[in-house]
Amino acid sequence: MTQPHVFVAMADILNLRCDAWLLPTDSTVNIERPWLAAYPDLRTRAATSASEYFRSGSALAEAVHPWERGFPRPIMTAVPDDGHWGSSVVAERLEEFVRCAVKNTPAPDDRPYRLLALPFFGTAAGGAGNHLGAALRDILDAAIELSSRYGVDIVLVLRDRAAFSLAQKLRREVRDDSSWPTLGAQRHEEAKSLGKKARSGHLVPFLGAGVSVSAGAPSWGQLLDKLRTGIQLKESEANAFEGLSMLDRAGVLEQLYALQHGSKQAFGEAVAAAVDLPRYGLAPALLTALPSAGAITLNYDRLFEMACKDAQRPRTVMPENIPAEGSSWLLKLHGSVSQPESIVLTRDDYLGYNSNRDALSALVKAHLLTHHLLFVGFGLADDHFHEIVHDVRRALPVDASKQHRMGTVLSLFQEPLQKLVWEGKLGILHMADAPAPDATAAELRASIARAGRELEIFLDMLAAYATDNHSYLLAPAYNGGLADDELILRRQLLDMAYWPRSAGTAEVWGVLDNALKELGFAGMSEA
Repeated sequence: MTQPHVFVAMADILNLRCDAWLLPTDSTVNIERPWLAAYPDLRTRAATSASEYFRSGSALAEAVHPWERGFPRPIMTAVPDDGHWGSSVVAERLEEFVRCAVKNTPAPDDRPYRLLALPFFGTAAGGAGNHLGAALRDILDAAIELSSRYGVDIVLVLRDRAAFSLAQKLRREVRDDSSWPTLGAQRHEEAKSLGKKARSGHLVPFLGAGVSVSAGAPSWGQLLDKLRTGIQLKESEANAFEGLSMLDRAGVLEQLYALQHGSKQAFGEAVAAAVDLPRYGLAPALLTALPSAGAITLNYDRLFEMACKDAQRPRTVMPENIPAEGSSWLLKLHGSVSQPESIVLTRDDYLGYNSNRDALSALVKAHLLTHHLLFVGFGLADDHFHEIVHDVRRALPVDASKQHRMGTVLSLFQEPLQKLVWEGKLGILHMADAPAPDATAAELRASIARAGRELEIFLDMLAAYATDNHSYLLAPAYNGGLADDELILRRQLLDMAYWPRSAGTAEVWGVLDNALKELGFAGMSEA
């Protein structure tokens, strides 16, 4: 049974797909410059939207209108100003935001609940700047209560690593893992186990098309349907087309595009245009929290690399670029929208893959041998993937191949036959029972939406347990979110930071200074 949930993500709220987002302002409708990046005329539109009730302080939240259909709607919210910050004030402002968002956004058709995005407001000109830890705790507590009461999902969107790590610590400390109540005991344990692998650098995400669906990207079948729009086929040809495999349908479309436009390049460009979306969904944003040097994807879009950049973990995209030593990378096995000619979609593309990209497959095989891969939104029926796994199994000694589990698959639905196929090779964790065989199209869409959201909740818990950052401990103004023993440790470490140094201990102090910096020490200004 589903219930509303509060997510936490490192992201840019302007690049995140949601139904509505909180636009921090005040009764004078003052809007800070960073919010204008995506909407340069936002100040003007907000000023014309603000009623006399908002300007007088009688109303605390109002929607910006008119607004483009299909775009996340900003909700102007008068956030606490300096000297008026407190848990009751925060809860009051947040409730007005949620109430206004529900009133001004339609119920979504692709997820069970509206998704409302909430920035860590008040951290600049607002009243939270001097006590960020306490403010973060207040916002989290209020969001959890309002999410349940109004039946909405809320994502707390953070840009600061210390705030993110503290928020995850606070959620992990909640008794009985009740921050993720719908997952159940087995998935709780799997999330913790995978989180431990991630913290050790052993977990590598392998992303399929399902990761991009939360941003509105098409599935493979939907992509081919979209590409077929405008292509005229006779009735007999249309029936034969439907009987082809996905790969062969793509091959037919490629030839038809070449006839219609004069070159095969037009087909690659059409594929790129269909999947190149401006905003990522929750799944890519949550996956950026995994501290892995590498990631692999079959997707053509740029959503994951965009989310990584916004989470301050940029990745070099391979093979179009070569990563610098020590930098993180994303291997795009089937090409990218940035290079439409590289896209692998037809049978000819698949058959020619090995001759063109042996080195890329070798990198995947090496990671299957040396790391634990996390397959998310991935179709296990992909022929290229079967070939890679087969080669890895063949390279292992017979006894080792029977014991070596190369990864974990996060599957939307329980598929007993797939489990038989991959027994001993991959662990399969499903998010929901399969829909009934006689389910209608509407029931099937609803089942996919519920299972996809349950996957997001699992990734949210995984992100919380994968977080390996503790920069909140010594970061300025975060002490309000610390436990008593952490406060004692904080004071001891800050005292140590100012101990006198000598030339003979410079090398050791270099190591200690790096550790203090990792814990959030801001230098002499912290005194």
